[in-house]
Amino acid sequence: MTDKIINTIEIYGMINKDDSITVALSGGADSVCLLMVLKELSKCLDFTLDAIHINHCIRGEESDRDENFCRDLCKKLGIPITVMRADVPAAAAKAKKSLEETARDIRYETFKNHAGKNGKIATAHTLSDNAETVILNLARGTGLKGLCGIPPVRDNIIRPLIDVTRQQVEDYLNEKNQGFVTDSTNLSDDYTRNRIRHNIIPEILKINGGFYKTFSAGQKILKEENSLISDYAESAYKNCQNGKDKISGLDKYPDAVKKRIVSMFLNDNNLPVSYDKINSVSSLSEKNGKINILKGIYITGKNGVITVNQENEKITEAQVPLKIGRNFIFKNKVLIAEENKNGDLLIDLDKVCGTIILRNRRYGDKIKLSGRSFTSSVKKLLNENIPSEKRSFIHFLSDDLGLIYVEKIGVADRVKVTGESIRILSVTTEDVI
Repeated sequence: MTDKIINTIEIYGMINKDDSITVALSGGADSVCLLMVLKELSKCLDFTLDAIHINHCIRGEESDRDENFCRDLCKKLGIPITVMRADVPAAAAKAKKSLEETARDIRYETFKNHAGKNGKIATAHTLSDNAETVILNLARGTGLKGLCGIPPVRDNIIRPLIDVTRQQVEDYLNEKNQGFVTDSTNLSDDYTRNRIRHNIIPEILKINGGFYKTFSAGQKILKEENSLISDYAESAYKNCQNGKDKISGLDKYPDAVKKRIVSMFLNDNNLPVSYDKINSVSSLSEKNGKINILKGIYITGKNGVITVNQENEKITEAQVPLKIGRNFIFKNKVLIAEENKNGDLLIDLDKVCGTIILRNRRYGDKIKLSGRSFTSSVKKLLNENIPSEKRSFIHFLSDDLGLIYVEKIGVADRVKVTGESIRILSVTTEDVI
C-alpha cells in the first residue's frame, strides 16, 4: 500500500523537497494511517511533518477521548501536534447551518490559518470516500465536475490516500498493530453519507467485486476530460469578460463551454449557482431580457452583453459617535478604534475636523483617498472591490467635512498619517461569531 501512496504523491506532485506538511488528524483509521505513512516517507522525501487536531466539541467525552488519543499518538511517534477547540454547535446555531457543514467550514479555515502561505495540509480522504462523494453528487444532481469527485490536490490541500480503499487502510493498521478511535456518528444512518457507506456500497460490491478498481480508472478518465474542458472554458471566459460584472460573446462557444463560462461569471460576482440559473443566464446571450438572480440583484441581456445590476434599494441609516474601543452598527461586525497602536488603517487625529461619526453608506458618498489627486465615487469603489452581498455592511467614518475612512477601501488623503503625526487612531474590523 505504501508504494501506491508514493505513486499517488509522485503523479500529482503532492510533496516536494523541504515542504512543510501538516496532517489533519482526527484519530480515525484513515488519518492515523496517513500520519504513520508520511512519518515513514518524511526522511526519504525530505519534508517536515506535524499534525493538527480539531476538537469540535460535538460528542462530549468522546470528543475529548479523540483529542487525548491524538496527543498520545503524536507523542509516541515524535511528531509535533497542534490542538484546536471549536464550539461547532454554537457556531452552527448562529450561522443557521448544519453541524456537518459548520464543522467543515471551521476545519478548512483552521487548516488555512495553520498552514500559512507556504505549508500544505494532508487530509485522509480515501478512494472509498471518493466513491461515496460521487454517489452523493449523483443523488443530488451533478455535472462532470461532480462526477470527478474529490480532487487529489486543491490549493494547498493534498490527499495522499486518494487511491487506496478504507479496507486497505485498516489492513495496514492491523499489520502495524496500531489502534485508532471510532467516531460514533459514523455508525449511524442518520447521515446521508453513512447510508451510502453502509447500504449502497456493499450492494455495488456484490454486483462488481472489483468496483473500486474500475471506479478509480473511470475517475482518471473523467478528470482528464474535465481538465481539458475546464482549461478551454477558463480561456473562453477571459475572452468574454468586459469587467467583473459584464460578459459578451457567449454565442461563439458550444453549450458545454457556455454554461461553464456563466458558472464562473456567477461565482465571481458572488451569486448563487444552479442548473436553472445557469440556463436562464445563458439564454440572455441570445435575447434581450432581465432575470432576478438574488434579492436586490438582477442580470440583464442586451445585444449579446450580459450584465449584473444592483437595484437601488432603500438604505436604512445607522450611525453613532465613534468611541475608543469596540463600536457596533451592524449585528455581526465590530469596528475597533485605538489610539497610538498598529491597525489595519491609521488616521491622524489632529487632522480630523469635529466629531468622528461611525456610519453605514449613503447615496452620493465620495472620498479622496490617500495618495490620489482625485475624488472617487464610493459606489464605484464598492462595486469594484466588495462582493455585492457585503456592500450594505461596510463601515464608514466621517467628520464635519465628510468621509475620512471606508472599510476595505482606505482613508481620506486629508487625514493620512505622516512622519509628523503625533495622535494616531488605528482602525480594525472583525466579524463577530
